[in-house]
Amino acid sequence: MRKFIWGLLVVIFAGGLIYLGLNSSKTLMTSDAGKITEKSFLADLKKSPAGQQAFANTVVTTVLDNKYGSDVSKSDVQQAFDTQKAQYGDAFKTVLASNNMTEAQFKTNIKNNLIMTAAVKANYKVSNSQLEQAYKDYHQSTTISMIKAKDEDSAKKAIEDLKSGKSWNDVYKQYTTDKTYEKSNGQLPAFDSTSISVDSAIQDAAFKLAKTGDYTTDPVTSNGSYYVIRLDKTTKKPSLNSVRTQLTDKLVTNFLNDQKSSDKVQAIIGKILRQENVDVKDAQLKNALNAYLTAGLTANKSK
Repeated sequence: MRKFIWGLLVVIFAGGLIYLGLNSSKTLMTSDAGKITEKSFLADLKKSPAGQQAFANTVVTTVLDNKYGSDVSKSDVQQAFDTQKAQYGDAFKTVLASNNMTEAQFKTNIKNNLIMTAAVKANYKVSNSQLEQAYKDYHQSTTISMIKAKDEDSAKKAIEDLKSGKSWNDVYKQYTTDKTYEKSNGQLPAFDSTSISVDSAIQDAAFKLAKTGDYTTDPVTSNGSYYVIRLDKTTKKPSLNSVRTQLTDKLVTNFLNDQKSSDKVQAIIGKILRQENVDVKDAQLKNALNAYLTAGLTANKSK
């Protein structure tokens, strides 16, 4: 998912603060050393860097959801969820468990990420030169079949079997460890270079295959796994105008994922918070949003 936006656990933690009463005397813990109430816990939390950041994240999430939430539909969230689930394959539940997350929490994070993207897209101008370069680098819709081998040696053996004349279907059944696309003998849905559902290493290998039926003659490594890829179909490259929206979305996503853009993204968020008249009333949390609310102001004044 997105690299710049808050981590999964931070978002969940921040959202959880909403449900804690700031003045509640409910006891959270007792011991021989004393007890901790919700009120005392939150008083300490507000003073901590983690608490300050969690509050800032909650404010940003709330404001962006109010302003741009309507740009993200339930189907958008579900589609992104299904894409991520398919990408992880059989390991999806393990990934969730290792992060102490439920599917509902994962969907919440996806929704926040999509809303952030919508907010940045509305406030970040993509230049014509950027679009022209993106179109130059663009690769049209491609369909592949893929074998995920258990290790590098198995991937090499699968390739040797293909070279010896064995059919793709037989080799796939013998060597694949991922059954996600078992019914189609490993054939994935079509994708192009703007797709986020297929890893970049897989895309690069697929786009290098020259003609239908060609397959990779060396194992393709992606996220520690080994693959064999066959080109099934490729289409004619469409015009720039017909893929303008996809290219723009891709450029916005790249902008968000680029660590060098973090100050600019922060400035965009700050601009939106100021437009929405965000005013922190709590003295202890007064400075929690300073990084956002002052972002870009100095640079603008100096121009």
